[in-house]
Amino acid sequence: MSKKEFILDQLAVCRNTDSWFKPLSKAIEGLTKEQASWKPNENSHTIAQIASHLLFYNERWFQRFGGEMTDDYPETNASTFKGLIDSSEESWRELAADLDQSLGKWQQAIKQTSEEKLHSSIPGFPEEAVWWEALSNLCTHNAYHIGQIIYIRKMQESWAIAEDWY
Repeated sequence: MSKKEFILDQLAVCRNTDSWFKPLSKAIEGLTKEQASWKPNENSHTIAQIASHLLFYNERWFQRFGGEMTDDYPETNASTFKGLIDSSEESWRELAADLDQSLGKWQQAIKQTSEEKLHSSIPGFPEEAVWWEALSNLCTHNAYHIGQIIYIRKMQESWAIAEDWY
């Protein structure tokens, strides 16, 4: 399997292909703004905050992959868990759609990129790293937070476990 095929597989599993874990599309399917804004305690994040965090990093790395160096660094990692712009249902739907579109942009970009680029060094990165490794880590980051989303849904009892799920 080439690195390109590997990254495309990871992106598909994170976005909308069932595998060892449920993808983002299933994790947020049917989720209301109230459910996306719920948290079990003050030390936890909401699903909307997690979605904002994922959108921030997926977009930042997408810009870097496209050759755009951005100076909009967050003050802290915690500041990327912003949540909803306002308390409307539309705000949640836009955030969820933006995150899905971000993963879709990644899939298209990787389909169009060369295997050579995936093996090339990341320009301006503070340590030696190649693109396929960073993108694999980006997918792992997405998978981690998708698991958190599902766990939050289980706590709020808004997650229906499919009978065929192992």
